[in-house]
Amino acid sequence: MVPSKGTGKKQGEFGGFPRARQRFGISTIVVLVVLFAAGLIHWFLFFDGGDLSFNAHDWQKEYRYYSILKEAIGSGLMPYHVSIAFHGTNRFLALPETNLSPQIFLLSFMDVGRFVIANMLILYSAGFLGCLLIMRRFRVSIFPFILLFMLFNFNGHVTSHLGVGHSMWGAYFLLPFFILFVFDLVGGTSSRTTPIKMAFVLFFIMLQGGLHIFVWCITFLVFLFFFNWRHAKPIVLSIVFGAVLSVFRLVPAGFALADRQEKFIWSYPTIRDLIDSLITIRQQTPERLLPWGTVGWWEYDMYIGIIGLAFILWFGVALRFSRDPGLAHHKYSALDLPVLITGMFSLSYFHAFLTRIPLPLLRSERVATRFIVLPLILLAVLAAIRLSEVLRKSGQSVKFRIAAIVAIAITALGFVDHSFLWSVPRLERVFSSRTPDLSVPNIITLPDGSYKTLLAVSSIISATGIVFLLYLLFRYRKEGDTKLISQSK
Repeated sequence: MVPSKGTGKKQGEFGGFPRARQRFGISTIVVLVVLFAAGLIHWFLFFDGGDLSFNAHDWQKEYRYYSILKEAIGSGLMPYHVSIAFHGTNRFLALPETNLSPQIFLLSFMDVGRFVIANMLILYSAGFLGCLLIMRRFRVSIFPFILLFMLFNFNGHVTSHLGVGHSMWGAYFLLPFFILFVFDLVGGTSSRTTPIKMAFVLFFIMLQGGLHIFVWCITFLVFLFFFNWRHAKPIVLSIVFGAVLSVFRLVPAGFALADRQEKFIWSYPTIRDLIDSLITIRQQTPERLLPWGTVGWWEYDMYIGIIGLAFILWFGVALRFSRDPGLAHHKYSALDLPVLITGMFSLSYFHAFLTRIPLPLLRSERVATRFIVLPLILLAVLAAIRLSEVLRKSGQSVKFRIAAIVAIAITALGFVDHSFLWSVPRLERVFSSRTPDLSVPNIITLPDGSYKTLLAVSSIISATGIVFLLYLLFRYRKEGDTKLISQSK
């Protein structure tokens, strides 16, 4: 990595916008504490404090996953194989959706239900910290931050997926860090540590079992590379470093699931259906009443409410093309095409194209509606940044403050309603007639040399990559991390 010459940007600037550190006043700190506490209470109640029966949708599978890990930690046995098959394989450590993060050691002194809520609160807290870093970096004022906080933490996608037992969606809460480093990658000031930081974000996402979120991120970075040649080097390094750190999960999964035939499930049929998913609250019932697709509404649910949609469309999209000189530093045009194309993958117009892409990593994201999530969150961040700039220029009158309080209240009530309908306790009542099989699979020993060797080799590669990148990170930090990665001409 070579220091750039003649970048034309002063050190400490972000795309020409000064990286001024925002200092929070007492009132802002109080609001932030209230928001954080509200989120903790929300997720505690959403998971019924960990008192789960595991009968709704995929919760039975999640219970077995964590029970196997609990047994492995308690017995000291490596769970190479288990007595039943998941996704067509009994090679447990090859399943990329299992949680292998350090948090699993909490299972040694708590039951699975308590672990689910503890893990969720840890990840929510990490996500809140990521949002605070975005707020501080871009000097986001409190009203836009409250909207961003609600849209990120309580949208229909994450709540419905967690409600139906997709605990690997906890990795979603690491997206603020990914977004923060995306801004660094295309801001013209990518330091030598930026690709390393991005790689560790991708690594931690994979540790949580977040293969789907990992696919969204890599897909977005690939498009970021294709449409931003000037910033190609840090983007490529981010992808390569992230892949190396995640080899221990990707390679065994590719080996064990190579023969598994994944078919793409239908995307959003039309843009109208996408808009409907953004503003309509639907509850899940035992019957699947959708006129399209073969999955439940949770795969289409992206509820953010009418005010949330208006916030994103106006400040996240429309103001991108504003000629206001005050918004000139907030265009971030490098994100335009990556956001647009990644989001378009969620529409059925491109379904035939996706089904013919011979890329295993991309094809693993068989429910194409999920591709809209990352672009939507990125637009919400951009909307918060631009609204903050507008408010700095125009001020906040009494009428605006009243309107802001009303908008926050309406948006919050919509999310409360949605979360109640998709909360685990309610879904367990809906599926009360279903008796889950909570028998714990045994850890077994099988002569599977190829799989075990591949797992060992890939783990060594990832571990070596971690040590090497940590070495580079501390070295660059010691040197001051002032050198920029050279930009392609």
